[in-house]
Amino acid sequence: MSKGEFLQSLERLLKSLSKSEREKSLSYYSEIIDDYMEDGYSEEDAVEQVGNPGVIAQEILEEQEGKEGRQLSGGMKGLIAVLLVLGFPLWGSLMLAGVCLLLAAALMVVSVYIVIWCIPVCTGAFSVSGLVLSVVSMGGAAIIVFQNPAAGVIQLGVGMVSAGIFVLFGLLTWILGKIFVGVTARFSRWLAGIIIRKRGEKA
Repeated sequence: MSKGEFLQSLERLLKSLSKSEREKSLSYYSEIIDDYMEDGYSEEDAVEQVGNPGVIAQEILEEQEGKEGRQLSGGMKGLIAVLLVLGFPLWGSLMLAGVCLLLAAALMVVSVYIVIWCIPVCTGAFSVSGLVLSVVSMGGAAIIVFQNPAAGVIQLGVGMVSAGIFVLFGLLTWILGKIFVGVTARFSRWLAGIIIRKRGEKA
């Protein structure tokens, strides 16, 4: 069978389709035959590789019937639109409630993380404050001591105490940070486990 005979036969068998669908199928199989011929097949062998036009037409028609069966009619689409509009007060309120619940859950998770890291953040702030105060006090003491030795010594003492606060709270922040990193990791794993189990139950 030649390429022309194959396409004529296929076109005749697909006459129940719309013109655009029919031309799309004919163009597709024409290109396939051309590809086979470019690969070295003769025209008859290329047509034979494509298959029987009757079988191909049956597959195309069955596929088209399946698509049409899945498509909703205009009346059905209109009915669905009306039902959606009429049911908006119900499903709209349910959707809003769902969004509020999700937002509340997200805020709760964020608040837990804030509570977990509140202590090390506070100790870190004390440490930074001690560092700044020690630098300012010791720098000021170096200037004041020549003008007022007593005030300079007091200023130096304040700077040394501030340096001690910096070291103490810095060390405490480092220790607490290590502890709370572990706490955060365990909480995150626990939260992820709950989410995974919920998804598994839904599946």
